[in-house]
Amino acid sequence: MRVGPSARVLSLNVEHLDLAGRHARLGQTSIRWRTATAQLLPHLIAGRTRGPLFLSDRRPAPARRPAETDLCPETGRRRLSYERAEYLFKQATTTLDPTGAGYTLRQLRPRA
Repeated sequence: MRVGPSARVLSLNVEHLDLAGRHARLGQTSIRWRTATAQLLPHLIAGRTRGPLFLSDRRPAPARRPAETDLCPETGRRRLSYERAEYLFKQATTTLDPTGAGYTLRQLRPRA
């Protein structure tokens, strides 16, 4: 199964980031970002030094505890799932989409 760019970005950890160089290494893949993203990332990280980059808004219930690699050791929150990220993205883009349904993560394309 081929993993798309959105899923790779969601699997990033804080320690993968090179903020000054504006890129992250994830295995054989390199992910780069532009100036606006570089300005927002420190706010997203909020002083964390390790763990998942993108976090859900709540801590998981004890019965639904994810793998340790999907938990932030500093906040206890879990990694943002692809499904939740897509829902949030659709909600944020409904006014931009001519159909009013919002865009999906698969519609995102890396810029050359």
